[in-house]
Order: sequence, then C-alpha cells, then structure tokens
Amino acid sequence: MAVSGDNPIENQEDDVLGRSAVAAVIAEELRTIDASEGYVAAIMGPWGSGKTSLVNLVRQELTKEPALAVLDFNPWMFSGAEQLVDFFFRELSAQLHLRKGTLDSIATEVEAYGDLLTPIGNVLDILGIVPFAGGWIRGARGVAGAVKKFQERRRVSISEQRTKLAKKLRGLDQPIVVVVDDIDRLQTSEIRDIFKLVRLTASFPNVIYLLAFDRMRVEEALTETGIDGRNYLEKIVQIPVDIPAVPETVLITQLGRELEHSLSDIPDLTRFDTDRWPDVLAEILRPVIRNMRDIRRYAASTRGAARTLKGDVELVDVLGLEAVRIFLPDVYTRLIEAQEALTRTSYDTGSDELKEQVSRILTAAGEHKAVAHAVIVRLFPAGQRYVENMQYGPEWPRIWLKARRVAHQDILKLYLERVPSEGLLAFTDAENAFAILSDEQALDAFLRSIRVERLEDVIAALGTYEGDYPPEAVPVATVVLFNLLPNLPERPRSMLTFVDARLVVTRVVLRLLRQLPGPEDVERVVRDVLPRISTLSCRFDLVTLVGYRENAGHKLISAATAEELEIELAEAIRGAAPSQLAKEGELLRLLLWAQDKLPEGEKVLETFNDRELNGKILLAARHEVRSQSMGSRAFKRETRLAWDALITLYESEEVLRRAVEALNEPGTDGALTETAALAQRYLTGWRPKDFTD
Repeated sequence: MAVSGDNPIENQEDDVLGRSAVAAVIAEELRTIDASEGYVAAIMGPWGSGKTSLVNLVRQELTKEPALAVLDFNPWMFSGAEQLVDFFFRELSAQLHLRKGTLDSIATEVEAYGDLLTPIGNVLDILGIVPFAGGWIRGARGVAGAVKKFQERRRVSISEQRTKLAKKLRGLDQPIVVVVDDIDRLQTSEIRDIFKLVRLTASFPNVIYLLAFDRMRVEEALTETGIDGRNYLEKIVQIPVDIPAVPETVLITQLGRELEHSLSDIPDLTRFDTDRWPDVLAEILRPVIRNMRDIRRYAASTRGAARTLKGDVELVDVLGLEAVRIFLPDVYTRLIEAQEALTRTSYDTGSDELKEQVSRILTAAGEHKAVAHAVIVRLFPAGQRYVENMQYGPEWPRIWLKARRVAHQDILKLYLERVPSEGLLAFTDAENAFAILSDEQALDAFLRSIRVERLEDVIAALGTYEGDYPPEAVPVATVVLFNLLPNLPERPRSMLTFVDARLVVTRVVLRLLRQLPGPEDVERVVRDVLPRISTLSCRFDLVTLVGYRENAGHKLISAATAEELEIELAEAIRGAAPSQLAKEGELLRLLLWAQDKLPEGEKVLETFNDRELNGKILLAARHEVRSQSMGSRAFKRETRLAWDALITLYESEEVLRRAVEALNEPGTDGALTETAALAQRYLTGWRPKDFTD
C-alpha cells in the first residue's frame, strides 16, 4: 500500500482539515479589495502547518468566475538581490506571455521594466550566454543583436517605463495575484531581498501579492540594527491571515487514519496492547505531533519500522519509540545509551551511573520533559525506580519477553539494531513450539527440525510460559522433551555454569507438571507418559522429579506412589539387556540408584562380562575437575574417575580390574583407551591430589 507523502494538497477533495471554507473567505477578500495601488496579503504559520495547502485551496477558489490570473514565483531559483529582480520580472513576463489578450500585451512591458532594473554588467547572464570555447563565437551574431535590443530598452528611463507599465496594469478588469511561497525556508539575506522586492513593486496597480511564510522566522530575518522586523513586516503586509489551528479531535482522528492506512497491509502486526495504547497516544505521541506534516512523516516512518520488525516487537512500543526517534532525536540518542538502566530489574535503588543515564534522558528532552518521563513510565517499567521509586523484580522480564515489549533488553536491542539476538531467536522458536504444545507429532517434528546446537536454548525458553501451559499439553510436552534429551549435545560450561541440558529439560517439565491441579492429576500423567519415554535414564529423571529423593524430588505425588514407581523402574533397569543399558545416559548413576532400590541380595547386573557395557560404565565415571588459583585467571583442569562409585557397583577392585583389562583390546576408541589407562593408574593405588595452590 502506498504511503501518503509530505506533499501539500491540491484540491478541496483532499481537504481533511476543513480549510476550504477559510480559503473561500481569503479568495473573496482578494477579489473585493481595492488593489488600485497594489496589495500584499500573507498566510502565516509555522513549518508544516499547511500554508501551501491553504494557498492551493485559495488558488482553486480564484479560478472560479470571475477568475483572477494567478502567477507563481519560486524564490529558490535565484541567488543575490540583482539576480532576484531580473528573475522576478522575467518569470512574471514568461507566465503572462502564456495568456492571451491583455495579459500577453503586458508581458513585454513587465520584461522591459525588469531590464531597466538589471545592471548592465549582468547582460550576458540575462541573455543566458555562457562564454565557453567555440559556442561563444558561433553565437556571437545572435548575441550582438540581443545586446543591441537590450541597450535600446535601457535608453528609456526607469520612471518612464514604470508609468507605462502601471498604465497597462490599471486597465485590467481583474487584478493579478502573484503567489510567493516557502519564503521562510530561505537564508536570512534572501528573505530580506524578497521583502525589498515586494516593497519595491507592491504599489503597482492591480497586482496583489499572496505571500506564505512562518511569521517568527521572517520577523527574525528582517530584524537588523535599528530596524524591528515585526514593524517592518506590518508596513508591508496589509492582510495578515494566520493559519487556523487544527482542532485536537481532528488531529487525533487524522493520526489514526494515517496509521491505519500505512499499517493495514502489514500481516504480522498481531501484537497491539489496547490497554496501553491510550496512554502512549496521549502522553507520548500527541504532545510532539503538531500538524498534518508531522502525522505523515510519522506514519511513513512507523510503517518502515513495522515492516522491518515483522510483528516481533509490541506495536504500541514501536509507535511510542518512533515518535521519540522522529521528533525528539536527542532523547532517542540518550535512550540508546541507557539500555541497561531502562531494562534491568531488581529491588534495589540502582547504581549512580544507571540513575545518571535516566537523568540524561530527561535533560535532553528540554521542554518535552513530560514526554520523556512518559516514555520511561509507559515503555520501560524497570526505569521507573529512577523517576517514581517503583520497583520491578526479576520475575518481570519473563512477562515482558512474552509480550515482546521493549522493556526486555533483547526486544529493545531488536528494535534498535533490527537484528535478533541468539536468546531472542531461541525465544521465537519457543513461541512457535508453545503454539503447538498440545500436538505431540507436530511438536516433536518442529523441535527436531531445529539445529541441535540451539535446541537446549529453545527448550529453556519454553520455561518462559510457566503458568500458561494448557493442561492437555502437559503429558505431550513431557514425552517430547524427555525423548529429545538424549540428542542434546554436551556443551562446554564455564566455572560458574552448573545447569546442563538434563537440568534444562527437567526444569521445564517441572513447570509443566506444577500446572496440574493436584497430586492425583500428576500421578495420572506420570503413569501415562513413563512407558512412552524411550530411555530408562529419562524415566529415572521423571520419577526422581516428582518423588521424594533428597535435594532432587519435588513431592508432586504421594510418597507411596513415588516408592511404587521407583521400584518398578529399578526392576525395569535390572531386566534391561546390556545392549540397551549401553545406550543410556548417566549410566553409572542409573545403575547405582537401581542397585540401591532393589531388595537385599538382588543385583542390578548379574555379571560384568559385557565389554561394551563395561566401557560405557567407565566413561560414565569420568569427569573433569576445574579450579582457579588465587590471583590467576587461568583454569586448571584434571580428569578424574568416580572410583568409589565404581567399586560399589563392581563390588570389588578385582572384578573392576578384570573389566578394565578387557578394554585394552585393538579397536578401542581414543576416549575409552585414555579412560582405561587412567583406571589402571587408580588400580595401582594412585589417587589425584586436591587443588590446594
């Protein structure tokens, strides 16, 4: 859809502000005034208030019978007072020549009068001659004739030619209207030249000037030492017309129409907070939008931002920030610098630096300080602690992220940079997964389509929807997530990172199960999903999650049910084939737990003769210890084995020795060979020292 441009309207059909009536009054005034000694009228208003549009409406009224001739003079086409005079009369002459009858005959007199006011030194410029090699010589004869004609005209005195021109003009049935627009956009010296020209020629009979300009800008330009610009202007302009103010209701209505027009064909704008929009409109947009030009600029800019962001940012926030970017650019710059202060949540007062960031926003706003204050309150709640002592805790970013509000740092960065962060990309995928959370087949297919390196982040982002999961989605998502867990790759973790993929999955499942009404509902779901979970280790994670195991269980079901499920799982582990056990994750932990749950005298593994299974158990016992010395940034790493756990499982060091020695055969992979070698050192009595630097 085409966006309305910033061009003035041309006819009454486009007059949405109801100014046609004003134009009709002005046109009638121009028809009825006594212009026997010339006249000067002016339409005055600030930039963007619609002066040119009103002039066009007046022009349309003047075409009605009895029509007045309207000539246009563009002051941007000259530079310097001398060129202005010549260009003015030549332009008027050219436009009059296009009209038949009396006006055509006046054109020659207008041109002749202009020639007399033009210095003889400018004759070549007047004739349009540029003395370049070759071209100047070839045109010499034509130039000579033109110069001769020019000199003959100059033999007539200026006074004589003026009288002759005035006589011609006085004989007109209707006055000529000369429109001079955009005066306020000229440089100061050029504005002065324009008004000197008007003053020089304003006394010609039947010539009415219709000027359009910003009064304050022109008065400032006309003010010189000893000359008051306002008084000077009042002596020239005989009919001053101030542009009518746009009624508040009309401006708001037009803003709504322009926004609806510019955004109507963008399909992704599904996020629009109708509860917050009235406040953002009244406190942020309305104070900075003054006229229709502002509305059109704003609507065009907002359309561009909305198309780029594709609905990934709450539209009300986009509308608010675009107003700041366009109309308060200094405030916008300070907003970029204050991202941490505007999005960081906590229950403290914040650092002095963050407080200063917000203070600079308010200072940059100047007279629009109330708008800047509203931007913080309405768009960045976390920043309220610096202006209203309102605190938002760490639970709020999750809410803002779900709503795609710029109050969340990732959403704000997306708006500012137009490039989503990795975290936001993961949340977007989680958002899509949430939409199909109750469809097991679709959910599984979608999550498996995501690059496995990113899958853990996507699953973690699903936790954002805690409290919003549909009840029917709980068993579906539990099965899908646990069946994905074995596929998640091991990631490198820092010294301070303790959350691995298994914890990420169980946290989301815990949030799902907690949404069920009571223990009976949780028990029903757990019994339903356990057989559908493909690995014993993931079944163990679920049973542990809902049970009573110290520091691991969350007691979501009765103790009796938890004990029953654990015994059933232990028996399943005991009965599993070695080839099945060899595929399990966290194998050593799983076997030790099952051994502990079985009745006394029963063994989880009857023999330790399966080489593949022994290799998997040994690898499962391997872990890395990392530490950091005082005063050093470097990490020290050492590979160790959970030796005591291995002895417990194998019951004796001799049984374990035979299992390890059987691994030293051709074809053993590198990691297992290395781990078996480490086990051999343990078997000799060696033990690693603690890091005690």
